[in-house]
Amino acid sequence: MVARLEMRKRIRSLKRLIKLVVHFAAGRRATSFFAAVLLGATIPSSMAAPAARRPQPAPKPIKTPAKSASQGKLPARVPPVKPASAGLEQSAEQAVKQLFSEGAELLRNNRAFEARAPLEKAAQLAPKSAGVHCNLGLAYQNSGNIGKAITEFQTALSLSPGMPEATLNLGGCFQSIGNNVEAIRWYNKYLTENPQAPQLQQVKDIIHALKNTQMRGGSDPHLPDYFASITAQGVYRWPPEKLPLKVFIESGTGIEGFRPSFEALLIDAFDQWARASGGRLRFTRVETDQEADIMCSWTNNPQEVTESGTQAERGSARIVVKNGIILRAAVKILTTPVMQEGTLSEDDMKKACLHEVGHVLGLQGHSTNNHDVMFFTVDTATVWPVLTKRDKATIVKLYSGYHPTLEEPAEVPPAQDPVFAN
Repeated sequence: MVARLEMRKRIRSLKRLIKLVVHFAAGRRATSFFAAVLLGATIPSSMAAPAARRPQPAPKPIKTPAKSASQGKLPARVPPVKPASAGLEQSAEQAVKQLFSEGAELLRNNRAFEARAPLEKAAQLAPKSAGVHCNLGLAYQNSGNIGKAITEFQTALSLSPGMPEATLNLGGCFQSIGNNVEAIRWYNKYLTENPQAPQLQQVKDIIHALKNTQMRGGSDPHLPDYFASITAQGVYRWPPEKLPLKVFIESGTGIEGFRPSFEALLIDAFDQWARASGGRLRFTRVETDQEADIMCSWTNNPQEVTESGTQAERGSARIVVKNGIILRAAVKILTTPVMQEGTLSEDDMKKACLHEVGHVLGLQGHSTNNHDVMFFTVDTATVWPVLTKRDKATIVKLYSGYHPTLEEPAEVPPAQDPVFAN
């Protein structure tokens, strides 16, 4: 009896040790659009049975305060796990835990392709762990293998029906391949099963946007550009006589979450769009808001950047237009996460700046492709902090009648011929 009680205590202790739940904030990456949780997975307990061991069900995810992701060295490569025996069971379990932890760390640092290998090994050792399969699905999704990602998320749901992260990610996967009908079905399923989810309004906003674009021409996410989507309500451009556009950036000193590097990222966002346009757009910085064509400011209040209840963006962009000509504009960028505590990563801020600057340049709509910077929301790991070919093609098409001053803008290194003059 004493030995049995001691064994149970060891099992409980081990289970507590190996519950891995990581909430990572480099863009709140993991779910297809929103604040993301890397699932914890209960590793199969070899102490319970020395023969064929069955994994325990994945525990309910526990959210922890977000931490900003930082680039770090690759963890040491995990050696191959030897076949388990009575004397090696605990070390095998520890190996699965290490593999899972390594995969989570790589995902946290936006190294999804590298995360696949350790998570694949973990899935081989723990084939009935829904959490392992869900995180492996994330690695596939964020590295571009949508077919395998769908398979892994479906496997996770077969092992743990109703797992919210897998359900939400499936919506994102189907949207990535242009199947908006199936995407909407999975998003609605998520809403039905998770009526109190913090991402509730964001998911509703995405569903609404997808429904609005289903019957609209140019909404196909595989087209070479999304010009039709951003001009559905009208074509808006800055007049050539305004160039270079004068930009004023208000100091963010004293605003919660603001870091001096954010200002440089905002300047770089203007520069990236200028280069993408082939130099058709140019900018210069001014010292006062009275001189400015575009006024930029910062806020830590999410209510200041939301409109009509929308929670899908991390900033706001306003333009004043007359007869299709943009006269002036204002950008406001959120310095803190919308839905959680913590800090924004550099990549989070890059995406927010690129997205909002795109709006004030005349991209008054959104892409339906969740890889583009001008997607409905930048709160997704599928959006990278760089302009895609579709982003570049769209801005070129919008200003096609303007004289280009750069050749092959996508290939010009940032250090050469800066377009944004200080």
